[in-house]
Amino acid sequence: MTAIIYFGEMLAASLLAIGLLAISQLRISSNAVLFTGGVVALTLAEYVVHRFVLHGFAPTEHRLHHTNPDDAVLTIFWQIWICFALVYLIAGGAFVAGALVAYAWYLFVHHCAHHGPDKLPLPLLKHHQESIWWHAELCQFTDMPPDGAH
Repeated sequence: MTAIIYFGEMLAASLLAIGLLAISQLRISSNAVLFTGGVVALTLAEYVVHRFVLHGFAPTEHRLHHTNPDDAVLTIFWQIWICFALVYLIAGGAFVAGALVAYAWYLFVHHCAHHGPDKLPLPLLKHHQESIWWHAELCQFTDMPPDGAH
């Protein structure tokens, strides 16, 4: 069920990004700048939230998420989409399209990090997924306690 949610949300985010770019009234150069800004903004926001909020202010909740990663996916699902809607009202479609593409990539990496290289349904990406999974394992557990509770 979790894979369906992850990959369904990745597909929805990607399709919505394409739709937002298709209906944009801006010039291609403006769309490119805003799109890139959206990618950078979401990437930076995800890093800050993960590094400083989850590891700094809420390490217990973060460890619980790593113990049972499927639970948090279902509770956070709707909140991120409200944020995208608010950002759309402020920054417009091209910016949100970039953020949505970055979010789809984040979902892919997050799923790989939690579920390992054997869970991806597309065999062509298995090698790439193994390198992502190995890096995520190294990153996630370097600051975790030695008792293995992550």
